[in-house]
Amino acid sequence: MVDSNYLQRLSPVTDNRVQLRQHILWLLMIRVVLFTLLLAITAFLQSKGNHVILPPLTIIQAFLSVVFIYSIGSAALLQNTHVNLARFGGIQLLSDTIFAAILVYGTGCSQSIFTSIFIFPVISGGLILYRIGGLLPASSATILYALVLFLEYQGYLPHFYLFTQYIRPENSLTLTNLFAVYGVTFFTMALLSSKLAAKLRTTEQELTRTSLEYDRLSTLYKQIFDDITTGIITIDTRNLITSCNAAVERITGFAPHELINRPFASFFPEILLHETTNIRPAGDLQRKDGTLIRVGYSFARLNMPDTPLDVDSTGQSKIITMQDISTVEKMEKKMREAEQMAAIGELSAAIAHDFRNPLAAISGSAQILAMDIAAQDSADSTSQSLTDIILRETDRMAKTITEFLQYARPSESVLEWFNLRRMVDETIDQLTGDNEKLQQFMIENTIPVSLDCRADRQQIQTVILHLLENACMASSQTTQTVTIDAREQTKQERKVICIQIRDHGSGIDESTRQLIFTPFYSTREDSTGLGLAIVKKLLKQHDAKIVLKNRAEGGCLAEVCLPHPATPQN
Repeated sequence: MVDSNYLQRLSPVTDNRVQLRQHILWLLMIRVVLFTLLLAITAFLQSKGNHVILPPLTIIQAFLSVVFIYSIGSAALLQNTHVNLARFGGIQLLSDTIFAAILVYGTGCSQSIFTSIFIFPVISGGLILYRIGGLLPASSATILYALVLFLEYQGYLPHFYLFTQYIRPENSLTLTNLFAVYGVTFFTMALLSSKLAAKLRTTEQELTRTSLEYDRLSTLYKQIFDDITTGIITIDTRNLITSCNAAVERITGFAPHELINRPFASFFPEILLHETTNIRPAGDLQRKDGTLIRVGYSFARLNMPDTPLDVDSTGQSKIITMQDISTVEKMEKKMREAEQMAAIGELSAAIAHDFRNPLAAISGSAQILAMDIAAQDSADSTSQSLTDIILRETDRMAKTITEFLQYARPSESVLEWFNLRRMVDETIDQLTGDNEKLQQFMIENTIPVSLDCRADRQQIQTVILHLLENACMASSQTTQTVTIDAREQTKQERKVICIQIRDHGSGIDESTRQLIFTPFYSTREDSTGLGLAIVKKLLKQHDAKIVLKNRAEGGCLAEVCLPHPATPQN
């Protein structure tokens, strides 16, 4: 971790003030260490007999003291957050060229072994401040090195040179050649370092962008892998589980740490990892809690980089997906049963329809027979009663067949405008005329005379007929009065005609409220149990609703709300 941090600090900077400040601090530290080591090593070699030109120890100490104090002061000034870092860095690079020029001048000028130290600020400038940062110290180094050579040529040399093996050059061409070589070297190093820094900067930006994209993709993949409802398992060439997502735990009950590095077959023996002809392979799976569920699964080869292409399929890494299909299979079973029931219903409707013709013939024949028996003076009472039974039962069967066909195969709604009060009056006449039991009831029709309704007249008449019959039968033990009323209303920003039928019965028992619209359910022995089921089905074709509720004063209120478009112009 420490080494990586150091390397990161030495890497080329981006436009980040914090990172640039760190690089300048590194520059100050390297300056102190570099000058100290160079002078120390040179002094050590001189003490061993090597002929190296060095100033007296007091001058070296003074020089190093200046470098130390200047560097420490610069580092302290750098802590100011308002300092211009680019300008500050340029000043430090120029300072390094001045220190290098002083060192070269004091250690032999053209014969100094430290001339190459000019390259340090040049390379540092290119890396820290890019092209301008390399060219600035390169120009300064070239000018200062030319000044050192000029002073040497003019004879302005330190007095301690007299006590060294320094030989003053007599030929100006030698100094010119040195100046040209080092000048070209300085600018070449400046251009190369700035070019390298720019390339490193671009590479670093691309790497950063790629790293961010990779992190986003990795996060997205992990989120999808963990949040998807399909269980995903990967296995290696030894059929050991290498990873699994959260959905696997929800399906199997086993936590990931309980599955990873365990044999796949030991947990999922019913999942066969070989080709099969089944369109949707499925198998039984025992959860951790012991319950048995049904899972659908699929698998595919997982192309890992280290897996040869010619490896046998049994030794390949694989990815397996699975889903709990217990609920799906139950729903499919219910759908198949519903389809079978629908087919049975269609068949039953066809049979019931075919029964109507022979039933009508039986009823007609019984009526003729009854008239013949009544015309005879010596009519047998037994024959008369049997004929009455035949007529009564055929009427009941005819009614049952009619209601069954209304529920099983209702005709399509044909909408038309009609007067609602007149239609209800006709329905009341039909209801009381066909059933002697209902003739004793008083049905009050308070619907406005001018109220028109747009619907299927015959179907709405059937709805009113069933509701009035139920209301009368519910009121048979109490006040034998039923009221029907209708008004235009607005409910949920929708214009409707609300038809209300009130009785004075005992109301709806809460235990049967959820069952009253169920086909063939009835609380009366003489009912088929299809009346309210037919009502609900016909109203659904009209996009209408029915509400049954108990009244506070007793009895039940049946409210039918029919969509009511604008009344047509006469």
